[in-house]
Amino acid sequence: MTTAYALAVLAWLSRFLPRQWLYAIAETAASLALPLLERRRIRIRNNLQRIHPEHTPAQLNRDTAEVIAETARYYVDLALLPSISPRVVLDRHLHVAGLDHLLDAHRSGRGVVLTTAHISNPEVAVKALAALDISAVALVERLDDQDHLDAVNAARAAVGIEFLTASQTGIASALRTLRAGGVVCILWDRDRQGGGACVPFFGRQARFPVGAIDLAIRAKAEVLPLYAVRRPGPDRLQFNVTFLPPLDLLLKGNRALDTRTNTANLARLFEPIIEEHAHFWRVPESPWAPCRDTPWDDLHPRDQPAEVRT
Repeated sequence: MTTAYALAVLAWLSRFLPRQWLYAIAETAASLALPLLERRRIRIRNNLQRIHPEHTPAQLNRDTAEVIAETARYYVDLALLPSISPRVVLDRHLHVAGLDHLLDAHRSGRGVVLTTAHISNPEVAVKALAALDISAVALVERLDDQDHLDAVNAARAAVGIEFLTASQTGIASALRTLRAGGVVCILWDRDRQGGGACVPFFGRQARFPVGAIDLAIRAKAEVLPLYAVRRPGPDRLQFNVTFLPPLDLLLKGNRALDTRTNTANLARLFEPIIEEHAHFWRVPESPWAPCRDTPWDDLHPRDQPAEVRT
């Protein structure tokens, strides 16, 4: 079943079934599909073991199943959210903390790179931007399956924000948005295109994309982290959304080094967040493997004395 067909079926079913039923169907399907997703399941479990080495095998298995179930819920979100207005999403489905950080950064006029991780459904925060009449675009990763990307982007675009593929054209448009004082949304924790940097992450080197930091440096924009976590309870379409203070960028005039240093800082900021919500972290490949899974013994750039920073 293609993604486009699945989303169309879910959207059609949402006209007749309570959304709780749709989530229950998705969760059941995810559970039944576990034997067919063995390679993905093992990779996710290995990630969770890196994050929580103290967990028992049973705990790791439960959390792995929860990551796969959360991915299924994400696709139900994609089918449901286009039919709900941004204002209703903000007022009835999001429980927001730190909104002043976003509003203050946006009022500065410098442009804002709004960045987050694949925790639950980060795109619900984008819906809030539309409700607040904040001009924004979102940069999304390129996929080998173009039909999959087109179907997902069509559902995403219904939130009122333009979604752009992270190509040269998309990046140029994002830079224009930032330089005009707008907002660019981008995920930082999944390097599918292979151009990232190896930085410290849970005690070992892991590779993450540098796009969020690179855009901010080039446009002299703010970097504002956030994360969204699905709330427990019968209504699955409820999220805690937290906007964090702007990242304190370390800039020494060497763009390549500054990009890598601040990407490391971003990964470090998200470590405790991902640790707490690892069962919702929807990354099915190892970020450590491209860096040969080597330990990180050096001081973090932020912990180095100022006189030895380069």
